[in-house]
Amino acid sequence: MFKMVTSRTSLDRKSSEEAPVRVIKRGTAVFEKRLDISPQAAFDEWSRPIDVYLRRDRTGNLFSYVSFDFRIDSETVFGFGTPDGKWYRAKQRYEEIVEGQRITYILTIKCRHKLVYLSTVTISFKETPAGCVQIYSEQGTSFDNEPVPDHLQWYAERLFGKNFSI
Repeated sequence: MFKMVTSRTSLDRKSSEEAPVRVIKRGTAVFEKRLDISPQAAFDEWSRPIDVYLRRDRTGNLFSYVSFDFRIDSETVFGFGTPDGKWYRAKQRYEEIVEGQRITYILTIKCRHKLVYLSTVTISFKETPAGCVQIYSEQGTSFDNEPVPDHLQWYAERLFGKNFSI
């Protein structure tokens, strides 16, 4: 666990010791799946809107899409809520799209306009003799011990099926 003083300053503070402190936790997740389809077919599955307009995952979290714009410097925006009523807003800003090979985006998750999670995600598709290997890689940072619902579980279920558990 690391602590970092934010870069904001205020004239009302008498010392830097009064500056807000954020708790930061970092992590990396990598999932691989062999598919019996071409890299282009796997890419196509990730590059179309997901039909999740008001669906619940197995833990009861509610997901709903707001917008989907799959182009460089554009974003997909969606919201998700927990059974206890907390609501999060997530944005995927596309940084790199290489047709049939790779998608890279920056994921930000906010709760009440406060940044609680930030990551870089790359989904790549490598050709194999029997189809392809799909690799999902995420390097993320969470802030202030905010209990963000496990979006990685959602991605793992998308890759490996509903009964997969991380």
